[in-house]
Amino acid sequence: MAGPSHGMRARPRANLGINTVNYQALRRLGAAQGGGLFVALIALGAYFTFANASFLTRSNLLVILLQVSVVGTVAVPGAMLLVAGKLDLSVGSVAGLAAACFGEFNKITGLPLGLSIAGALLVGGLWGLMNGVLVGYFRFSPVIVTLGGYAGASGVAQTITADATRTGFGPAFAVLGNGEVFGIPVPVVIFVTIFAVGVYCWYETPIGRHLIGIGANPEAAEAVGVATRRLPCVIYVLSGLAAAAGGLIVTSQLDGASVQIGVGLELQVLTAILLGGVAFNGGRGSLWGTLAGILFIGVLDDGLILINIGPYVANLAVGAALVIAAGLDVLYQRIERLPMGTIEAVPSRTEGAGESEQSETVGVQRREHRRSDALRSRH
Repeated sequence: MAGPSHGMRARPRANLGINTVNYQALRRLGAAQGGGLFVALIALGAYFTFANASFLTRSNLLVILLQVSVVGTVAVPGAMLLVAGKLDLSVGSVAGLAAACFGEFNKITGLPLGLSIAGALLVGGLWGLMNGVLVGYFRFSPVIVTLGGYAGASGVAQTITADATRTGFGPAFAVLGNGEVFGIPVPVVIFVTIFAVGVYCWYETPIGRHLIGIGANPEAAEAVGVATRRLPCVIYVLSGLAAAAGGLIVTSQLDGASVQIGVGLELQVLTAILLGGVAFNGGRGSLWGTLAGILFIGVLDDGLILINIGPYVANLAVGAALVIAAGLDVLYQRIERLPMGTIEAVPSRTEGAGESEQSETVGVQRREHRRSDALRSRH
């Protein structure tokens, strides 16, 4: 049998015997759950407005946004990680570590306020970089790495502070957590700004498609040139920075740097992201859905307080919503497995090689027939 023809063009590297995932189809599935939550959010707001007239007022709406600002700030990079199949369970402890480092920098070492804030953010970024290198480049389990970071960051914070709380950072630092810009609390401005940047990166740049591709099929994503190692590492750094910023905001609000800052933050962030329709295994989700999850929790907590119902009922309601979200996640996974016109089958290397070999064999046979006919005509 003749060898392979040198004139034949090699098939693209991306054809790995798998189906190419249609980004728009996964995006619509992720948006469906988030859109349903927006409807539930509107219905919930309408009920609380009917039950208590003070709910739908400017001051109360700003209170809701202020309450969810820290969770929302951390949830933006958290949603990007989860849609890529990654996870960061260390954000609460990193927030506490950043707050503790800020207190030590400012009160013990005597650094100026600006340098103390920069140092605390640097600590959060470096912790995120460590998570990103271990998960993105060394392929360690994100659950194990960040769960270790959850314990490790808390231990480091307790060691450097001896479990002491630093207070009295002055009015300039108090602006970060308690100040206003045109009547809007500064933490809300920070959250809205970070969310706007996240929306731009997710929907207007290739970053969103790449993250969804990594979560849906990392091998195929890497084959077509997606930075499956570097991109998650960068998002982990951003997650660490966001956690540190959240810790500083809470420190400013309390005027106290304590290792207890950030306790439970990781669960609040993860709950909001999952409620918003981001699949726990990655590959599906939207940032708008995450916003719906953040606001849903804030409206529920605030509304139940206004109608004199204890916080335990709020936890029960959020838990029930999570169970419903988990059921919808299973439903969407089954929908993804159904044959869809938007999903295009790509032949594997083996199939492609078989087709090329068969075509080449037919060509050789035809050339032999023409050669035999030419010899007969001469005789």
